[in-house]
Amino acid sequence: MIFRLSLLVSAVFLIAPWTGTGSWTGNPDNERAPRGESLKIKQIQEKYLSIHDSAISADAFRYGMIGYEQLLSAGNVSNDSLLTLIDFSRPSAIERFFVINLNRNMVIYKSLVSHGRNSGELYASSFSNKIHSHQSALGFYITGEPYSGSQGYSLGLNGLDTGYNDLSRIRAIVIHGAGYATREYVHRYGRLGRSFGCPALPPSINKRVIDAIKGGSVVFGYFPDQTYLQNSVVLNWNGRRP
Repeated sequence: MIFRLSLLVSAVFLIAPWTGTGSWTGNPDNERAPRGESLKIKQIQEKYLSIHDSAISADAFRYGMIGYEQLLSAGNVSNDSLLTLIDFSRPSAIERFFVINLNRNMVIYKSLVSHGRNSGELYASSFSNKIHSHQSALGFYITGEPYSGSQGYSLGLNGLDTGYNDLSRIRAIVIHGAGYATREYVHRYGRLGRSFGCPALPPSINKRVIDAIKGGSVVFGYFPDQTYLQNSVVLNWNGRRP
């Protein structure tokens, strides 16, 4: 049965308190979330705990699920069984790309993934939506269809966070395989090589991941940047179609 939490879609839901691994930023007026919204938050927490993978940040998962439900409610999601998290708060030398099957409560792919060359070296710390910035972009994407291009087998990403990643198509930000995104590269240089802003995967897993997440699933590029979290069109959707 297709997974659906039927979450409430409101900005208050985004900033409501969380009890468990990680923590929320408190409401500006310090009021607690209404009982119904607290219940929805608890459902996300239970979903997170049921996945049993400590490598996944509670914060990344929480925001990812909020955005997933917003986009699902707006009719943007075709492949609604999956959520892919790219956690840019983790160094590139360790796995930080997670494809989560929400029906089965499990991670089906976990991988290294590159960031843009102007976003940082071992860690990404700078992000941009600008053309030719060669930086990674934060926010929510919907996957397109695979194609074979200059980077080999690739997957287009449609950025839906206005001002943060909505130029992804113009920038040609796609998922593709790269020789600099391998464990061998990390062993040699201590970090992954860097892209022009694309989330590049190891060639050994690239096609399998693309074929799994293609066709309208949600991808979330996460970093604990408060400006983004407070201004994201998707996370703060109030009835507007992203």
